[in-house]
Amino acid sequence: MTIRKLVISFQFSVFSCFLFCYSSLFAQEFTGYVSGMPSIIVQHPGNEIWWQMLVHNRLNFNAQMGKYLSVDAGIRNRLIAGSEAMIHPQSISNDLGWLDLSWNWKEWKNVVGNTSIDRLYLTFEKSKWKLQLGRQRINWGQTFVWNPNDIFNTYSFFDFDYVERPGCDAFRGTYYHNATSSSELAVSVNHDNKITAAFLHRRNWKGIDYQLIVGMQTKTDFVLGGAITSDIKGLNLRGEASYFHPVKNLTDTSGIVAVSIGVDYMFSNSLMLQAEFLYNNVGKAFSDNGLLGLYSAPLSAKYLSICEWNFFIQLSYPITPRLKGSISGMYFIDIHSFYTGLSLDYSIIENLDLSFITQYFASFSNSNIGNMHVFLGFARIKYSF
Repeated sequence: MTIRKLVISFQFSVFSCFLFCYSSLFAQEFTGYVSGMPSIIVQHPGNEIWWQMLVHNRLNFNAQMGKYLSVDAGIRNRLIAGSEAMIHPQSISNDLGWLDLSWNWKEWKNVVGNTSIDRLYLTFEKSKWKLQLGRQRINWGQTFVWNPNDIFNTYSFFDFDYVERPGCDAFRGTYYHNATSSSELAVSVNHDNKITAAFLHRRNWKGIDYQLIVGMQTKTDFVLGGAITSDIKGLNLRGEASYFHPVKNLTDTSGIVAVSIGVDYMFSNSLMLQAEFLYNNVGKAFSDNGLLGLYSAPLSAKYLSICEWNFFIQLSYPITPRLKGSISGMYFIDIHSFYTGLSLDYSIIENLDLSFITQYFASFSNSNIGNMHVFLGFARIKYSF
C-alpha cells in the first residue's frame, strides 16, 4: 500500500470511529447478528478432507444527522480456524476498495481474526434528490443468480453466508422523476485506482420495468447494458444483459457479452420455483481453475461463470411454519459439470436460527476439466438482534 493510501486509511478510520460514537448516541437503528458455522470439504480425486470453523459477527449502524443527512456503517468481524489449505490470511484481509478497510488482528498457525468495514457512507436526501458518498453497495442487478448489470460489486451465488454482499468506494447520485422513474450516476474507484463510472435510467412502461446502463468499467471497457422485469399472472420474468468492449480496441468487433434470463413462480401451496439461464462468451477461459473456481470467478460482471452456457433451477418450500427447505442445481453445459445444493433453515425461537447447507460439485468423465467431485457441508447457528 502507498503512503498516500496509508494516510487516507488512517484519516478514514478516525472518521469512522467518530461516526460510530455519534451513532451510538443518536442511532435510530442498530442491528446485527452473531453466528457459528463449522464446515467440511471433501475433494476427489485424492480424497482430501479439510475443515473450518467460522465465528461471524456483524454490526449495522444508522443515524440521522439532521433533517436531510444520515450515516450508515457496517462492520464484519470474523474468527476463522481450520485446515492449513483453508486458511489464507492475505486473501482474508484483501480489500478491493480504494481504501483498505480490512485488517487481520490475529494470525496464529491456522487461526485468523479479521475485521472489515464494508459499509460507511453518508446520504443526503431532499425532495427528488438522493446523494450518497462512501463505501456502499450499488446493486443494479435484477436476476437472481447471475447479474451482468452489477458492474460495481459483483458477488458469488455460492457465498451464502455473506448476505449483505460486498460494497465499493463510490459516489452515487439519484434523481427521482416520479414514483416509477429515476436516473442514477455512480462513480467508484478500486484498489488499483481504476474508475468505474456509469449512468442508469429506470422506468415503468405499461407494467413493465426496464433499465438502461451506459458507462465504463475500470477504465478498460465501455459498457452498454439493460434489464427488464415483468409479471404475467404471477409469473415473474427477469432478464438483463451487458456488452463490454475494450477501450484500447475500439475498432475491434470482438467484445464480451453476458446475458441472464430468469423466471420465478409462487404456487398456491407456497412452493417457489426459480429458474435462470446464463450466456457468457468468455466463461470457458476460467475452466482451468476447476469447479472450485466458481467461488472466485465472479470478480467482474464480465466473468460470471467458468463456462459459456449455464442453467440454474431451485425449489423452495416452507415445510412447517418454522422449517424451510430448498434444493437447487446448476448445469455447466460446456464443461459437462453440475452443482447441487440443499439447505434447511429452522427457527428455534425468535431471532435464533439453525441451518444445514450442503454444496456438491461434480464433473462427468468426458469433462475437459477432468473427473472431479467436491462436497461441502455446513452447519450454522445464528442469532440476530
